[in-house]
Amino acid sequence: MKKILFLGSLLATILACSPEAMTNKKIAGMWHLESIDGKSLETSYQEQIDFAPDGRGGTITETKTTKGIPVVTYGKYALIKSGSITISRTKSDGGYDDQGYDFTSISDNSLTLTQNMNGQKVFVYKK
Repeated sequence: MKKILFLGSLLATILACSPEAMTNKKIAGMWHLESIDGKSLETSYQEQIDFAPDGRGGTITETKTTKGIPVVTYGKYALIKSGSITISRTKSDGGYDDQGYDFTSISDNSLTLTQNMNGQKVFVYKK
């Protein structure tokens, strides 16, 4: 019985310290887009994404505001061991729009994602 409890505790510790779990903790919360491909955003445009972790992924709420008019998109994300994230945004006409990104850099207040599907755009976010 003690061996089972020990193995269960060990497994829980390993899973809690996995790279995906650590990354998920770092990206949790609201991020504001600062630039795309090194170019600042137009003053009439704002974009933010809110990551809500759940296991090795979670849900997102993305708000894009153009000239004061917000458009909100919801979706899910999954973290991949290779340092990547897949975001599936719900389409207004049904289905999902899937995009893959690589974590170029990540810290407590800065996140850089490089798109690895449909181009190689670089997105820089700040908390």
